[in-house]
Amino acid sequence: MERKNFAFISYNHKDVKWAKWLQKNLENYKLPTEIHNEFEDSRFIRPVFRDQTDLNTGVLGNVLRDNLEASKFLIVLCSPNSAKSEWVSKEVQSFIEWGRLDCIIPLIVDGQPNCYNPDLECFPRYMKEYVQQHPEAELLGVSIAEVGAQKAFIRVVSKMLGVSFDTLWKRHERARRRRIIINTLTSIASAFLLYWFALPVQLTMTLTDEQHHLPFGSSADGVGGILTVEGNEYQLGQDGLDTTIVLHSVAGFHRLGNIDVQFAAPYYDTLRTSMPVSAGLSTALSLQLKRDDEFRFFAGTITDADTGEPIANATFSIDNGQYTSVTDAQGQYSIDIPLENQRMTKDVVITAEGYETFESADEAVASFAPYQLHKL
Repeated sequence: MERKNFAFISYNHKDVKWAKWLQKNLENYKLPTEIHNEFEDSRFIRPVFRDQTDLNTGVLGNVLRDNLEASKFLIVLCSPNSAKSEWVSKEVQSFIEWGRLDCIIPLIVDGQPNCYNPDLECFPRYMKEYVQQHPEAELLGVSIAEVGAQKAFIRVVSKMLGVSFDTLWKRHERARRRRIIINTLTSIASAFLLYWFALPVQLTMTLTDEQHHLPFGSSADGVGGILTVEGNEYQLGQDGLDTTIVLHSVAGFHRLGNIDVQFAAPYYDTLRTSMPVSAGLSTALSLQLKRDDEFRFFAGTITDADTGEPIANATFSIDNGQYTSVTDAQGQYSIDIPLENQRMTKDVVITAEGYETFESADEAVASFAPYQLHKL
């Protein structure tokens, strides 16, 4: 009969866990390239037949008997459970009667063979009796308790393939080490990808206003300024821009890259820049804000209130006379106020010969501010 099954697993269904484990490991075991056998079209020990019925009759069913006879090897899961099973005993008997004793592999999952204690006996009845009646018959079991599950499995494979255990075990260990290395590298790569893409960067952005005491404007809705990071807008208050903002929405893939930052607020130069992000979970950045020229120049004209003619040589002073400008022939004055003294309003004193002195403690700074003087 053609051997369509590589192996037949005989077991008591109380040991189904071990049967499933053995079948899975056998069918997933890749044959060494140097092994040649009748299953040349496959690199695997397949198929492995495992009876999944729960029969208790005394006669092998036709389907079961056909699969048993069509199997190259009979692997008997020996345990106190199978020792009490007439079904397992008959499967062993059939294999022996067919003259295939050397193709029976006992795998001891529990108990002991030929044990004085019947409760610990693991060999099925017919197997035990046959060994006792034929001492010359060599039917050595592979014990999981003695060598461990993996070594026991490789010993079973070595018997099936006719290859020394040491050769297969060294190959198994090399493959195991490769799997460990691959799994480790995969875990590292997965952790890296998780870290790089799933975990956001906490961005601490420090905004430094070069002169935080200067006028601070706001829009009609009370927004003092807008910080934009990678398209996400953050509204700032009206109380000055010397502040630190913690942002949690910067995507992890920006690590070791640059992010686009934009800042806009009344009385400040609009800032557009690209800033680097570190590889860590957080990055601290500093943004130096620059004032515009809104309150830098106090300039305009001084004219006669009656005639509208420009007044030359008039003195325009602010900050208690600290900064002054004398009008030219067109009545024009101009003061370039240093950054540290820029304000929204200034005290103003205007004097000219033959005219009343103009004084005001709260004049709006503007780049074109006209004044008129009255004659004495």
